[in-house]
Amino acid sequence: MILTAICDDSGHGQSTENLIYELPYHRTPGEGNGVPYQAPTGDRQEMPPVVTKSGMNMGKVNLEVEKTTEVTAQAFVTARRRALPLDAFPGTLPTTLADAYAVQERCLALTSRPVAGWKVAMIHPDLRASLGADRLAGPIFADAIHDRPDGGSVLAPVFVGGFAALEAEFVARFARSPEAGADGFTVAGILAALASLHAGAEIASSPLATLNQIGPLAVVCDHGNNAGAVVGPELTGWRDTPPERLTSRMVIDGKTVGEGTAAGVPGSPIAALVFLADHLAARGRRLNPGDIVLTGATTGVHPVVPGVQGRILFSGAADCTIDVTAAVATAL
Repeated sequence: MILTAICDDSGHGQSTENLIYELPYHRTPGEGNGVPYQAPTGDRQEMPPVVTKSGMNMGKVNLEVEKTTEVTAQAFVTARRRALPLDAFPGTLPTTLADAYAVQERCLALTSRPVAGWKVAMIHPDLRASLGADRLAGPIFADAIHDRPDGGSVLAPVFVGGFAALEAEFVARFARSPEAGADGFTVAGILAALASLHAGAEIASSPLATLNQIGPLAVVCDHGNNAGAVVGPELTGWRDTPPERLTSRMVIDGKTVGEGTAAGVPGSPIAALVFLADHLAARGRRLNPGDIVLTGATTGVHPVVPGVQGRILFSGAADCTIDVTAAVATAL
């Protein structure tokens, strides 16, 4: 079964010279034939400058890049809404991080879900020089943030047939927006803007099972491979505690599968926040008061499926249990 996008030369409508992109996806048991996706209709027009949801004017772009940006974004957003897995990367894989983030921005423009946080992840060392970055970022939607200040249980929906994993991470919460100095964002500036540091976990999931295997360009396109965040108890004394003494552990179905510390995040979790502040500023965005940030995996990436239970244990904090469930279709 395939999901079909029909676009004209601008990537936004239909014409007598349609380009048809076939986006394969699995049909789940009991599902009907489905309705092929069609891109929004409209008159053919000259390609305007691309403006992100935040108002950032990215200027005119290559027409072919804009077409595949629309196709890829529509496919990921539609698959996530329908909770259907994709068989392959939809459209053409971007060749630069700038083009991949253009897809991510388009995904954000296609949904009404507000963003209330971000995830940061490391890029494989072998790819950092060619991509010009050592980290990547993805959005976290407000309705996918699970606050458990006293510990407790969380339901974690993931995409059946896609990629799904849990990761123990230190989660930062901002009291106010950090301000850049003459030399950009600094560790001191980030620390001054932070409200708290928490035990936490990323619920990583994508409709595309091979997303991580394809690499960071694909991960950036699909919301950074994020499906939610667990924000557990605040870690007392975190400002004065050496990173190696802030410990984390992930347990899956009663078995410890990974242990780590805040020192395992290159440069510490604060370095991830400095990166993110700079990165968002380049996109015309910023960190807002109350935003949370997943700062990077500390115990590894632990694959899961619905029915699995995870548990995170951080030094000095109450535990959180994470019951993995199957994502369902939504109207958002």
